[in-house]
Amino acid sequence: MSAPKPAFVDQAALDWEGGADSGLATGKGIRWKLLVAGERTESAGLVTGIAEIVPGGELKRHHHEPAETYYIVSGQGEMEIEGRRQALGPGSAVYIPPDAHHAVRCTGRDPLVFVFTFPRDRFDEIVYHFDH
Repeated sequence: MSAPKPAFVDQAALDWEGGADSGLATGKGIRWKLLVAGERTESAGLVTGIAEIVPGGELKRHHHEPAETYYIVSGQGEMEIEGRRQALGPGSAVYIPPDAHHAVRCTGRDPLVFVFTFPRDRFDEIVYHFDH
C-alpha cells in the first residue's frame, strides 16, 4: 500500500449499498455508503461510513472483532449491546467494544441515520458474524 493521502468525499455523489437487493443477512431496511476506506480512498487506519435504517428496520444482532463507534445524525432508534438497551437520537454517540454482540433498530417515523467508524484500513477486513 502506498502512503496514506488526504481524502475528500461527498456522500451525495455515492450510491447506497445494501438494501433489499444485497442478499446479505444484515437485517431489513438498512443501507450504507463507505466514505473513507482503503478500498475506496488512499487512506489507512480508519473506516468511516454513513448508514440509514428505515422506520421499523433493523441491523440484526451480530459481532465483529474490531471496536466500532456510531454517531446518530437523525432519527430515533434503539441500540442493544450485550443485553443492555439504550434509546438513541440525534447527537447520541455509541462505543461498541471488540466482539460485543449488538443490534440497532429504527423506532421512529423517519429513517435512523448514523455515521460508523472502525479502526481498520479497509471495510473488507471486517468480518460480520450474525446471530441466528
